Amino acid sequence: MSTSFIDLHCHSTKSDGTLTPTQLVELALKKHLSAIALTDHDNVSGIEEAVNAAKSTDLEVVPGIEFSTEYNGIDVHIVGLYFDWQDPTFREQCEEFVNERVNRNKKMAALLCKAGFDMPYEKIEAAFPGSVLTRAHFGRYMKEHGYVKEISEAFEKYIGEDCPYFVPREKISPEKAIAFTKKFHGFAILAHPFQYNLGDEGLDTLVQCLKAAGLGGIEAYYNNHTKEQTQKVIALAEKYDLLLSGGSDFHGSNKPGIDLGTGYGDLRVPAELLTKIKHRLHGTSDDTKIFFCDFDGTLATSEKAISEKTRKALDDFTDRGGIFVFSSGRAMADVREILNRTNLHYKDMYVSAYNGAEIWNPETKVTYYRETLPMDVVHRAFELADEMNLYIQVYDGDVIVTKKHTKEIDYYTRTVHMDVRYDEAPDQHLSAPPCKCLVIDLDDPKAKIPPFAKALSGAFPGKVRCLMSNANYLEIDPVNATKGNALRWLCRFLGIPVANSYAAGDAPNDIPAIEAAGCGILMKNARDAAPTKEDADRMEQAADVITTEDNDHDGLVPFIEKMR
Repeated sequence: MSTSFIDLHCHSTKSDGTLTPTQLVELALKKHLSAIALTDHDNVSGIEEAVNAAKSTDLEVVPGIEFSTEYNGIDVHIVGLYFDWQDPTFREQCEEFVNERVNRNKKMAALLCKAGFDMPYEKIEAAFPGSVLTRAHFGRYMKEHGYVKEISEAFEKYIGEDCPYFVPREKISPEKAIAFTKKFHGFAILAHPFQYNLGDEGLDTLVQCLKAAGLGGIEAYYNNHTKEQTQKVIALAEKYDLLLSGGSDFHGSNKPGIDLGTGYGDLRVPAELLTKIKHRLHGTSDDTKIFFCDFDGTLATSEKAISEKTRKALDDFTDRGGIFVFSSGRAMADVREILNRTNLHYKDMYVSAYNGAEIWNPETKVTYYRETLPMDVVHRAFELADEMNLYIQVYDGDVIVTKKHTKEIDYYTRTVHMDVRYDEAPDQHLSAPPCKCLVIDLDDPKAKIPPFAKALSGAFPGKVRCLMSNANYLEIDPVNATKGNALRWLCRFLGIPVANSYAAGDAPNDIPAIEAAGCGILMKNARDAAPTKEDADRMEQAADVITTEDNDHDGLVPFIEKMR
């Protein structure tokens, strides 16, 4: 069995690296890394691009950031991982950090200009569009314009900390960076501990101080660590119950000789370090069991209720440390209403909505994963529905959006308790790209829906997935949005082996989860509710087991009780 490797410290053009986030992902794939953390300085502007570039690959992109902080007059760096990088408050604070850099950079550029260098701030900024400028950009600009032969010379003579044109910037304390990371559910790591020249005793004092502030890990594996230094860090980690991390601190050509994943050549960061971080962050382990369960026709009775026996089985499962995932094709707002109405609340549970397009944690209120339909797909779907005289709706936040009041929306809202907005151009007035559209036909779905699905899928190959969730509903989903992909993603995110996962369902949209899970459970009632005989056959072929009772007779209970 081969060992996989990772790199939890690298930079892109969004700070002082020379590769774009997409190019970083491509390089990581070329080097067969299983995960990278994009840790640009004081900003997260490259994470979305990197995450999108890694879709449909096996590479995990870990949201990261590297904070520059000050400890007793020394520049100390804190790496944050797995924080809620999309939170507006987090991003606003990052903007403030970036602005502090901008102010410092303007002062430094002014000093250099006064000394005779033709490098006003505006010229440096124009040379590196879209980047958070650091001193590395100043050094690169000086080299490219003939002021120095190498970037290192710029630091040695002009912009290093002891040089005449260096300007310090206001920095936060490492304790504040750690608290900030933890506030947004992240994991804080002390970066390259031997760069601070504190000596063994001084480093011990720093680590002790930061551990008290909530530090979670320390970089033991780094591009220029000797074996002795690595062992010293490992001993410190054991002393203060910290987890180990590692990375190359890759910057592209701004740090010549340092390669992604391997540093100066012999760096290897084992993937198990990241798994341990996930376990510490989420309270999981290699033995944790996770249960992905559909609601309609599976967990719920025909009356949309949860029986006493099924609830007790779930209570016992979560009490044993199992993680429950409400896995549904329904909209997220609809799921939240169901959770409240049925009082279905468990510590550390997750929701996978829109057939796996969105993953949300009811406890932290964080959306960890989201896939959306391209707007050109949404626009064409509404056009086709008009041409074929079919009803179609879309979701905008907590609201259903459709053109007009029809019998289909009345039928749908019998069991889906969401507000409805009527709009003659629904696809043109959405606040954000949606996770799903839904076509409903109550009269002749077998005749009208297949041609629609064929036309839409044919117009956008590789962009859209159309499937029947029941005899009357056609789900229009992003191509990567399936309950199976959501299962695999969440297992990886939590550090849980897929072999420890269970998935239960009763409809065709449950097949991907049933196939992906370590144990796929099909409800006895699935065949009777299947849109077609072929769908029923496919579901039975995908399942590892079929319940002997249906959803109205606690069919899941024996299986939940065995999830140990």
